[in-house]
Amino acid sequence: MSDRLEDDPAGEVEWATDTPRYRLTLPATEDEAALDVLAAIMDASPRQPASAEFRATAGRRADADHARRALSDLAAHPDVTVGDRETSGAVPITGDTFDALAVLADETRVLVVRDEDGTAILKRRDDRFTFTVPEASIEVFESSLPETLVERLERLDD
Repeated sequence: MSDRLEDDPAGEVEWATDTPRYRLTLPATEDEAALDVLAAIMDASPRQPASAEFRATAGRRADADHARRALSDLAAHPDVTVGDRETSGAVPITGDTFDALAVLADETRVLVVRDEDGTAILKRRDDRFTFTVPEASIEVFESSLPETLVERLERLDD
């Protein structure tokens, strides 16, 4: 099963066919929730993240020092392009790249995290996360988040 976003830098997204897929849309009032949701998905997934493709609305003209440092870390990878106001590309998931992507969580517009086989673990577009975790792991995910976010979780029928 796959889906595609018109401005998704990651192109076609292939999902595991044997694992339930879920969607969670962040409320506009939850400024810090994106990073919490990202961490909860990664903690609940038994699959190891290997790579990420992303597009963020931060570039060389970013005001904050922490954002510029994160962009510098990401720009060290050959498949990343940093423009004046936007950065996009592909990176392997390491401690440093995950930290840099976490710093840019509020500016992230598109993010796809894949396992070693290229199968998507999660896809984020703006404030909507789509992800797969085994049914037995969804309780781990839910227990990591406040009830206001858990109430927004939907299981997608295939």
